[in-house]
Amino acid sequence: MPDPTADPADAVPDGAAAPAEPVRRSEPTEYEEHEAREGRAEPDEPTEPAAPAEPSERDARDAPDEPPEREEPNEPAAGDEPAAPRQPFVPGGSRFTPAAPSGTQRLWNAVRQKPDGGQVLVAVLVALLGFSAVLQVRSDDDDALASARRDDLVQILDGLRRQADRLDDHVTELESDRRDLVSGADTEAAALEQAEERARSTGVLAGTIPASGPGIIMTISDPDHAVSAFTMLRAVNELRVAGAEAIQIRGGGNDEAVRVVASTSFENPSSDVLTVGGKELEPPYDITAIGDPGELSGAMTFAGGIVASIEDDGDGADATVDEYDDLIVDVLHEPEAPQYARPAPDDGDDE
Repeated sequence: MPDPTADPADAVPDGAAAPAEPVRRSEPTEYEEHEAREGRAEPDEPTEPAAPAEPSERDARDAPDEPPEREEPNEPAAGDEPAAPRQPFVPGGSRFTPAAPSGTQRLWNAVRQKPDGGQVLVAVLVALLGFSAVLQVRSDDDDALASARRDDLVQILDGLRRQADRLDDHVTELESDRRDLVSGADTEAAALEQAEERARSTGVLAGTIPASGPGIIMTISDPDHAVSAFTMLRAVNELRVAGAEAIQIRGGGNDEAVRVVASTSFENPSSDVLTVGGKELEPPYDITAIGDPGELSGAMTFAGGIVASIEDDGDGADATVDEYDDLIVDVLHEPEAPQYARPAPDDGDDE
């Protein structure tokens, strides 16, 4: 039976544990001393937690199973100040920033550095690669000449010699012109004379004026009209390479003649018809070329040349070459006005 004089606030229900008595502050533990040394302030009045009351058997039976509580991390007390966050580095701030080396300094440092084994190996490999490439190019050139036939080598040598002779003659002419311009009493008259001479030379090459001089005549008999336009064009190209300065082709069957220039065409409208420069020519054909007779004759009669190819075709055609000390090429070419090209202005003229 309850005591009527007892305070209701002090009454404890049946089966409940009695409240724990307050625990006095004990001496600081070793962990608390460590926290104090690290600079963490202690709470104003830290107290030890009260020991939980022993539950009775009835409470143990009635209480549901609860998961164990997680331990909360220690939080600083209200009076503690949080640690200042780490400040990021700001370029140009108060901290010292070393200056970047210049390009010249980096180059000098690279030159002064002693190369390591890998760099030396790379340099040696690059040098060997370049040396092998040069040897390969030279061996290819040597193989091309070594595999050429004797006749081809003779032809190549003759062509190079003729080209060198022409260049020497051109150099001699230019030097003579320079001497005439420098030492001539009347510079204007000398320049006019040279301009006229150049105009005549250009007219010979363009086929607008007649030409005369030593050369050859190659006669092609073609009773079956078997000589093609390609063969005639090949003959003209060989003569030009040999130094021919003026060429004309005449058809003896119909007495038609054409001055051969850079724009002259060679066609076969049908298998037995040959047209040169738009004119139909009937065999036999006479090809007249002005130049060094020996050079022009050799260009036509070397082994595997034009004369040999015409005679070896087996179509009844035949070719002969005759050298002359004086020939005349009198067929003229009528130039056409260019449709698109025009003389380019000099450097000092306004466009």
